[in-house]
Amino acid sequence: MSIYKIVLMSGLVFFSCKSEEKKSDNTKATPQNEQKPLKVDGIIAHEEITTGTINTTGTIIANEEVEIKSEITGKITGIYFKEGAFVKEGQLLLKLNDDNLQAQVRKLNIEIKMAEEKEGRMKQLLAASAISKEEYDVQLTSLNLLKANVDIIKVDISKTRISAPFSGIIGFKYVSRGAIISSSTIIASIQNTQPLKLEFSIPEKYNNLIYQGKTVDFKVTGSSIINKANVYAKDPKIDQNTRTSKVRATFSNPGGKLSPGSFAEINISVGEKTKVKMVPTIAYIPDINGAKLFVKRGGVAVSVPVKAGIRTEKEIQILEGLNDGDTVIISGILQLKPKMPVEVNIINQAQ
Repeated sequence: MSIYKIVLMSGLVFFSCKSEEKKSDNTKATPQNEQKPLKVDGIIAHEEITTGTINTTGTIIANEEVEIKSEITGKITGIYFKEGAFVKEGQLLLKLNDDNLQAQVRKLNIEIKMAEEKEGRMKQLLAASAISKEEYDVQLTSLNLLKANVDIIKVDISKTRISAPFSGIIGFKYVSRGAIISSSTIIASIQNTQPLKLEFSIPEKYNNLIYQGKTVDFKVTGSSIINKANVYAKDPKIDQNTRTSKVRATFSNPGGKLSPGSFAEINISVGEKTKVKMVPTIAYIPDINGAKLFVKRGGVAVSVPVKAGIRTEKEIQILEGLNDGDTVIISGILQLKPKMPVEVNIINQAQ
């Protein structure tokens, strides 16, 4: 082979290698599958000093509440209450037909009268040794059974009169006169609203600061009036999922101005300042395996398990799982997946 041909072939091989290297470099410089970062908002987590108070939310519930139902099946012959009216304990609310039961009592009373007369005659015969003691006892037992049957029927008759179990406000009626009802039929509901109860939860760390007789301040939606309630009971068990304990307080509700079911914002003075970490409620993700937050680490979203404390209408306290300086993602939560690239717009600054 001539020197010219060897030089030419070497040049072609060198040119081919340089082309492959350039093509490879271009491929690395412009990847085709790079995921575009998701633009989200976030906050910088940091501890805040509280003013010696616990802020939480709760619900107002009735002092006593019950659905009025009948113990027996029957036809309604009378309704003796007005919807939304105040009723007293023992007041007759509804009457069922008892004609059949009353007829049975009359029949048994006739049989009892005849049995009593027979028992009287047999007692005289027993005294004269004309009959045995066993014969007399059979008649006496028969008489007593008749009387017991009357007592049973009278109990059923009493169940045809449905009365208020306690004083309170009765709600809407769900039946009408002439209707046949059973023990599963709801007639109406009655609630005792004076006093009212306030039910709320507190974090485990504050459990020893809430005790019987403790005064709490609260207000309801749509009102700026601060009301005061006194703690009367605390659930001895701490919820393992939320690490909170349930508390109930009582409120006299003068004038009956507040109603059961109302949302309440609660403020409890604990007499000392405490450090807390608060994040927007929208960032908190409940899950069957435990609650979590998404934080930005290394340019991607990372799912972090957390434990919550106090909850307000807009914020929730994080007791465990969140560090100072963590970037908590508070928007685009439904689109986020672990390890997804994110571009976070910080809307607060660490203090």
